[in-house]
Amino acid sequence: MNSSQDALSQFETPLDVADLLLGFAVRRPADRVLDPSCGEGVVLERAAAWLHWLSASPRDPVADLLYGVDLDPLATEAAIRRVPEAQISNRNFLTLTPDALPQIDAIIGNPPYTRAERIGALEEEQARQMPMFPEVGSVTDPAKIPLISPRLAAMLSGRSGLHAYFLVHSTDFLAEGGRLAFVVPNSWLDVAYGAELKQYLLDHYRIMAVVESAVERWFDEAWINTCLIVLQKCTNLARRQGNLVNLVRLKQPLRQILPFAANNQHRFVAVERLVRHLLPGQSLSNDIADIHVREQQALRAEDKWGMGLRAPLILRQHRDHLNLIPLKSWAVVQRGYTTGANEFFYLSDEMVQEWGIEEDYRRPLCKSLRGVDHLRVTPEQTQFQVLLIPPEAELAGTAVARYIEWGEEQGIHKRRTCAVRDPWYSLPLQPPAPLVMPKGIWHRHFAPLLDGDLAVDQQLYQIYVADYLPLTSVAALLNSAWFALQVELRGRVSFGKGLLWVAAYELEEVQLPDPRRMLEEQVQRLEEAFSHLAMRPLGGTFEDLTRPDRRALDEAVFDLLGFSAQERADTLKSLAERLASRRQMAM
Repeated sequence: MNSSQDALSQFETPLDVADLLLGFAVRRPADRVLDPSCGEGVVLERAAAWLHWLSASPRDPVADLLYGVDLDPLATEAAIRRVPEAQISNRNFLTLTPDALPQIDAIIGNPPYTRAERIGALEEEQARQMPMFPEVGSVTDPAKIPLISPRLAAMLSGRSGLHAYFLVHSTDFLAEGGRLAFVVPNSWLDVAYGAELKQYLLDHYRIMAVVESAVERWFDEAWINTCLIVLQKCTNLARRQGNLVNLVRLKQPLRQILPFAANNQHRFVAVERLVRHLLPGQSLSNDIADIHVREQQALRAEDKWGMGLRAPLILRQHRDHLNLIPLKSWAVVQRGYTTGANEFFYLSDEMVQEWGIEEDYRRPLCKSLRGVDHLRVTPEQTQFQVLLIPPEAELAGTAVARYIEWGEEQGIHKRRTCAVRDPWYSLPLQPPAPLVMPKGIWHRHFAPLLDGDLAVDQQLYQIYVADYLPLTSVAALLNSAWFALQVELRGRVSFGKGLLWVAAYELEEVQLPDPRRMLEEQVQRLEEAFSHLAMRPLGGTFEDLTRPDRRALDEAVFDLLGFSAQERADTLKSLAERLASRRQMAM
C-alpha cells in the first residue's frame, strides 16, 4: 500500500472507470479538465488521450487544458513525470481558492475515501509533514492548518468523508454548464447523514446519473463499495427541477462492455456509445443495465437514493392500495446488550463453575445466530450467560461479589462504557424479546423466535410486539421474501466484502401489512406456513427460495399483499439478484 492509500484511502482509478468518467464529463477538444486528487496522474493521462481523440489530432496542444492537484508530494512528482503537458501542483485542494485556477469545464476524479473519524488523525499527520501542505493565509503554525477549510467544514455533517467535501468544494471551480464525474463510496446514497450532501447537489447541479455495478467491485484493494456520480452545474432552478436523473445499475462488467485496448480508437467510440445508452431519458431494462429515470424535483434529500438504483418496479411504484405501514408502527426494534467488557459479563459454563456464580445473577444469552439453523432459539442452544445484577442487590458474602472484586482488580470498572454505569457492574434490564434479527447479514435472512427468557447481544436486534398480536404470523412476515428484499435494499454493503449491515432506523421503515388488521383465516395460514418452515434446518436464503415450504410462506404473504403473478416473480427475482450480487462483490 502506498502512502496515499495508507493515509487517505486513495486508490488508483482503473482504466475502465477512468474512461467512463471522462466519457460523461469531457465533451469538447477545448475543455479544461481538472483532477483535484490526481494521485500519480492516471486519470489525467487518459484525459489527454480523450482531448486528442476529440480534436482528431494527436498533435493539438493540451498544455493549457489539463490541471491536477494532489496532497502527496511523491504522487505529485510521479504525475508530473507521467503527464508533463499538464499543470500539476502539490497542494491541498480543500483549502485552495477558485482564483488559483481558470474556470474548469470538466472535473473528474477519484477523491479520497477517508471516513470522518480519520480526518482528525490526518490533520495531526499534516502537522508533522508540512511539505505536503501549503500555508493558508497568515497561518504559519502547522498544527493550526486544517485539512478542510472552516467554511467548507461547516457545510456538511461531521460524519461526512473527504469525498463529500471534494464534491462540494469543486462547485466553485466549475463553469456554468460544466460537468463533474467522480467515483465515490456509495454509502452517502442511503445514510441519514448523507442528506446534507444530497440537498447540496439538488441545489447546485443537474444530477445526470448515479451508476453502480451489480456484478463487480471497481477497487479490489478497498474495503468499500463505490458508485459514479455525474453532475452538471446549473444555477437555473427550473432546469434543475425538470432534469431527468438516471439511476443506473450495470449488469455486465465494464471490461466486457469496453473490450478494446487503451490505445484502440474503437474504445473511445464504445465509451461514448455506453454513455448515451446510460442516459436514455426513460426507464428501461436490458442486458447491459437497469435504468430508473426520475424527475429531479421528485428526489428528496432525506430519501434513500440507493433504493431507486436497486429496487424492482414493485417497490418503485406508488402502491397506497396495499395499505402497507412501517414496522415501527406496531413493533419496537432495540439492539441487545453493550457491556463494554464481554469477557467479564458473558459467562461460559466453565466460568460459572469456577466462580460458583449464583443463578439469580445470570441469564441465558443469545450472543450470535451463527450456528443457529432453526426458526426457534431455546436456552439449551446458547453457549453463554450474561451477568445481570440489579443495582440494589445485597451482594455481601456471595460468589458474585468476589467475581466483581476480581473484575475491579483487572480494571474492568474503569473502561469507558462500564464507568458510566452506577454501579458499573449492573447492566440495564432488558425484558426478553419474542423475536431477534442479526445486524449483519451474509447469506441468510431470518428472524427466529426466542423461546424462553433469553438475553441478546448488541450484534442482534430484539423485536418487541404487543402481547395481543398473533406472534407466529408476525414471525412469518419477518421471514418472508418481501421482508428480506426490503432489508436488502435499505441496508448497506459498506466494506466491500458483501456483508449487509442494517441500522435499526432502516429496519423500522420496512413496509409490511398491519398484523392488527389481518383476518382470522389470514393469520391461520401464516401461522401454518411458519410452523412447517420452522420444522427443518434452514439453508441460505438464495438456496431456500424455491423449496416448497418456503414458497408456501411467501405465497401466503403475497396473497396478503394482493400481488399479481408478475409482481411475485419480480420480488423473488430481485431478492435472488441482490443476494447473488453481494456474493459476487465478495469474490
